[in-house]
Amino acid sequence: MMDHEIQQQFIAIRNSQINYYRKVPLYYKVAEDRYALYKPPQKLITDLRINENRHPKLYISQDDRIEAIKELQKGFNQHIAQSIEVGDVVGVKSTLCDLVEETLAEPRSGTLKALPETVDTLVSGYSKHPEILKTFAYISMKDYTTVIHSVNVMALTIGFCFFSGYSLKETKRIGLSALLHDVGKTEIPQKILKAPRKLTDQEFKIMQQHPKIGDEIIKSKNAIADNVSQGALQHHEKLDGSGYPNGIRNISFEGQLLGIIDCYEALTNEDRPYRRAKNPLDTLKFLKHDVEAGKFSRKLFEKFCYSLI
Repeated sequence: MMDHEIQQQFIAIRNSQINYYRKVPLYYKVAEDRYALYKPPQKLITDLRINENRHPKLYISQDDRIEAIKELQKGFNQHIAQSIEVGDVVGVKSTLCDLVEETLAEPRSGTLKALPETVDTLVSGYSKHPEILKTFAYISMKDYTTVIHSVNVMALTIGFCFFSGYSLKETKRIGLSALLHDVGKTEIPQKILKAPRKLTDQEFKIMQQHPKIGDEIIKSKNAIADNVSQGALQHHEKLDGSGYPNGIRNISFEGQLLGIIDCYEALTNEDRPYRRAKNPLDTLKFLKHDVEAGKFSRKLFEKFCYSLI
């Protein structure tokens, strides 16, 4: 077996996540092309050893990747609940972004099943303090990515639901739809997602497939209700039929709402080489033109504006 093939069989893990792995065995590198068992299954490395960094760089086997993700999700969900309890909003967002990043690494393998519990925790935790969500989306993170965008859209959406007086059950469902709205981008080439310029016509056609891909991923092996996938499938559709991927006019509530919030979040948070991020007021003025052109629901847009106050 070639050295690079052996390297690909093992994945380095973050020190901050070591104590989440109980069932999964951990390995360390003993030579350029050799790995040995460091921690067997069902064992934990002591906190003291972790805190004092008394261990080598650790790895998981590619064969254990899915099980490892599930263990991380469980640990992250517990950490999120604890952070909400003590009022650590920055900690909640940081852990949530880590959780979503790990989950989206293998979205077709059933890993999305853990996210409803995450959204339940967030909605239940902040239901008595919805004002926290107004700042949650604007807590600065290191790099603006699909993960951070999705987390921000979810926070703004849950805030909208609280403002509108929706039940906790509905808020959780719509919040989950928001968190997963861009899951289809996990199968769009990185060179297109991160292109430092406007996309070519051909590249844009490829990008336009992400809503359909997302709908398929959510429905495939994740056992998540169809109405959750509507946000992924329809958030780029427009009421005048000018949107994509299907150019429909009869758009679900989730598709309409997430279409507005997706645009708002992207315009206020993401700098691109060909435009700067806008401030919230300028963004709402910009989106108002699309409302007047019949692309977005005026009623939903106005309610979303009030939810930001």
